[in-house]
Amino acid sequence: MSERRKKTTRLTVSLDDEDYAALTAIAEKSDVSLSWVIRQAIHRFVQEHGAHPELPLRLAGSGGKEGQST
Repeated sequence: MSERRKKTTRLTVSLDDEDYAALTAIAEKSDVSLSWVIRQAIHRFVQEHGAHPELPLRLAGSGGKEGQST
């Protein structure tokens, strides 16, 4: 019997060129996909901060959600 996979959700993110290049280099050096690197980063972030929904994640002086103009 085949192993069942967890349901996944697809999303789109925009990265600046420096972050994209750094993540791509990590993926190539580790011989894994860029998607795998990003999933691992998200998983670690959620593990570290998921229990603290009040964690202030906004950039200093942004006044709103990161990525949104106010």
